[in-house]
Amino acid sequence: STQSTGEKEPMGQWGMGTLYYHGWGVPQDYEKALVNFNNAAAQGHTESGLQLGLMYLNGIGVKKDYGQALKHFNTASKAGHVLAFYNLGMMHAVGIGVIRNCQTAAELLKNVAERGFWGNGLMAAHSLYHKGEIDAALVKYMTLAELGYEVAQSNAAFIFDREDTPFIRELSSRYERAFVNWRRAATQGFGGARLKLGDYYYYGQGTEEDPNEAAEQYQLASDAETNAQALFNLGYMHEVGIGRQQDMHLAKRYYDLAALSSVDAHLPTLLANTRLQAKITFESLYKFFNEVTVSKIIDYIIGAFFHSAEYIAGTVTSTVSFLTTLDNLLTEDWDIYAMTILAVILGIVVAVRGNPQRQAAAERLAAAERQAQLERQQQQQPQQAPIIGEREPADGQAAPPAN
Repeated sequence: STQSTGEKEPMGQWGMGTLYYHGWGVPQDYEKALVNFNNAAAQGHTESGLQLGLMYLNGIGVKKDYGQALKHFNTASKAGHVLAFYNLGMMHAVGIGVIRNCQTAAELLKNVAERGFWGNGLMAAHSLYHKGEIDAALVKYMTLAELGYEVAQSNAAFIFDREDTPFIRELSSRYERAFVNWRRAATQGFGGARLKLGDYYYYGQGTEEDPNEAAEQYQLASDAETNAQALFNLGYMHEVGIGRQQDMHLAKRYYDLAALSSVDAHLPTLLANTRLQAKITFESLYKFFNEVTVSKIIDYIIGAFFHSAEYIAGTVTSTVSFLTTLDNLLTEDWDIYAMTILAVILGIVVAVRGNPQRQAAAERLAAAERQAQLERQQQQQPQQAPIIGEREPADGQAAPPAN
């Protein structure tokens, strides 16, 4: 033990802490026990974390500190220590160091209860199911479901739902039994059970048909686990107006959320959105043609005519007002201002249009100068005098030989 402690082995430190805590073979010393438990817990030793929680909870060797006790119990519970779950449950049940919360306490203590030796039946039932002995597995699951095991409740409901054996198919109350177990599992927080409850309420299996309650269960399932199937079902119910108020835009929103929640939902939501868009377009056209009548068309034309006349009258009035204001501003010499403006405009036009004409004239002058220069060059070249006595041979006649 001394060697293990020296090497800072967590198991050895826990052992030394236990010896000092109880005074086994050494003088009882809570301070040394606390140091060893702290060192071991810092290295992830679960049992040492539990012992630290108990010491801080009861004030053994250290001042009571419920916050530290909760911290160490939480750490140990994450590693699955049953006594950590139990102590956390009791602290929440009584309200020690935390606000009293019976629901949290029940969940924690339920976790403790399900870890008893009787929970071994879950593995036995699972093994029987995979061997094909479904009826025997169902009996074990039903027994554990009555003890409150959520996994057993959902598995029993699943078997009743599948109808895999003649015994289950001939059982007239199979849907009622499945509904009861789905409801029990849903109460314990299983989102998949909420989805199944919604289906049972929607189709009226094992209970009375209730679309409103079905929509409520789908909503709870989507809120608990962002269930894509539940979101898709809510979208459909908003689309057709069953269990929820008909709202095409809200239906599209749920379809889009379902597509974002799961890759497998992309194709179904694409088809659903296509159908939804076609339905919206058809309903808009139907509403338009259903509401349009001859009298409404005449009223529309008359209204458009009067609106246009009013617009034209307003334009004319604005123009007259503008001219009147302009005349008042220019006083009696308005003609001089007008002629000045026209002269400026004319000058701009002449300047703009004159540029191409001047450019063309310049090009023609340059061409004439190049032509005259070419003619002068030709005149300055000397002409070769012809040789006397020689002449060019006629066509088809050979030239005379040279002497």
